[in-house]
Amino acid sequence: MKKIAFAVATAAALATAVVGTSFTALGQDQSAATPKDVILARKSLMDSIGNNMMEIEAMTGSGKIDLLKAQGHADSISSMMMAFPHLFPPSTNTWIANAPRDPSTGTFTDPSLWKQYAFFYKEAQVSSDYAHDASHARDAEEFKKLAVQLRLTCDTCHATFQKNN
Repeated sequence: MKKIAFAVATAAALATAVVGTSFTALGQDQSAATPKDVILARKSLMDSIGNNMMEIEAMTGSGKIDLLKAQGHADSISSMMMAFPHLFPPSTNTWIANAPRDPSTGTFTDPSLWKQYAFFYKEAQVSSDYAHDASHARDAEEFKKLAVQLRLTCDTCHATFQKNN
């Protein structure tokens, strides 16, 4: 009974802290984050997603899947893909064809993303869902099937919204 009471009290305290700080965040000035800062953040996040995906594909390609390790990579991708679409505010729609761009802070995002943001957002969520499901796969075969689906959603999004020059 003491454990339940402690768990309830802890959950209530956590909820109060989250709600209380969310109101503080609403009043914060967000202007310090420049479009270049946001672009760098999303590129960094995508690099981490890509590194996790490379580890998954190395395992599935070799046929030697360490299921727990693979599930950990998939879980990381799932969390990151939930956050990823939120790193595309309209202020980062800075693509100019054939313009020189800094590899760290210059965008390679096709401007059509902002016209089709609902589709982009949905695709990111689908990717997150495939990764989440892979992180809970019962065996290596189920994991491989989900990893293929995850890769297809990544490739579709990149083909649709990523510029190459």
